[in-house]
Amino acid sequence: MNTPLHLDLLNDEERFSSSPIRMRVMLPLTTSFVTLCLLLWWSLLCLRTHSQAQYKEALQQAITSLTPAHSAVLALRAQEQEYRSIVRQLGLYKNARNPYGKMLSNLAEHVTPTIQLTQLSVPPPQPPAADPANPLFGPTNTFEAVTLHLSGRTGGEHPSEAVNTLLATFRTPAFTNVFRTAVIPKGSFRQDVARDPESREILLFDITCDCVPRRFE
Repeated sequence: MNTPLHLDLLNDEERFSSSPIRMRVMLPLTTSFVTLCLLLWWSLLCLRTHSQAQYKEALQQAITSLTPAHSAVLALRAQEQEYRSIVRQLGLYKNARNPYGKMLSNLAEHVTPTIQLTQLSVPPPQPPAADPANPLFGPTNTFEAVTLHLSGRTGGEHPSEAVNTLLATFRTPAFTNVFRTAVIPKGSFRQDVARDPESREILLFDITCDCVPRRFE
């Protein structure tokens, strides 16, 4: 017979793998490497957590130290806003100012000797309700109506004509830049019974003028 014979004379424990890597060597090495990596990761995590805790504490201390300065800045900003509001309000009042000096100077030239003016007034506007958020009593609208009341006495032969002439004067171009309308209210002509109940020569009169409104712009 030419068939070769193969004899296996090795025990199982004497057998070796054909691979150059031995499991009994690599398993401990792999375990040790993984354990070392976990320890290193845990150490880095603990170090980072400690650093973040220190950084947080430093920030809290910095915030605490800056709190008085921050409060002072907020108080100054509130004061600045209040002053700005005051300045702006004063500017609105300045722009809304309606001068009447020239008008009164011209009016003196048109009052006849038979007319005596006893009162000339501009009633103040109704102040707005108090607002706790805005303690300044400033204008709440962009414009404000202005009314002028004029009272006087007249006598002579034609007292009504003298008053009508004065009323017509308020409607001339010299006064229309101040007065939009000028009327004699109904029943404004009356006798001056307070001075002389029996006298019919002296009459009292009132003239109401709707002036150009004040514009807060």
